[in-house]
Amino acid sequence: MKTLRIKYENLEHAGFDGGGTEILHHQGKPFTGICLIYEDAGWLSLEKEFQDGYQEGWVRLYYENGQLEEEYFMHNNIMDPDLGGAWDEEGNPR
Repeated sequence: MKTLRIKYENLEHAGFDGGGTEILHHQGKPFTGICLIYEDAGWLSLEKEFQDGYQEGWVRLYYENGQLEEEYFMHNNIMDPDLGGAWDEEGNPR
């Protein structure tokens, strides 16, 4: 099954969970997929995975040049300290 990749502005705000993280819906149903956030200049700056409306999974931040800046894994509003990393604009580990 193909993962939905939807721009943030095309998703519906459905409140906040107990940890204060936004709950998202798509076409009236809890969203499962990847939320994409673009800067005004048109480049992808952030991806967040959602499961049944709740943020759950990978969060990835990007530099303007498209290089991955940082990624981390979220589960139950807690970042897993053993998963993820950070890089400079050339792709070198920070």
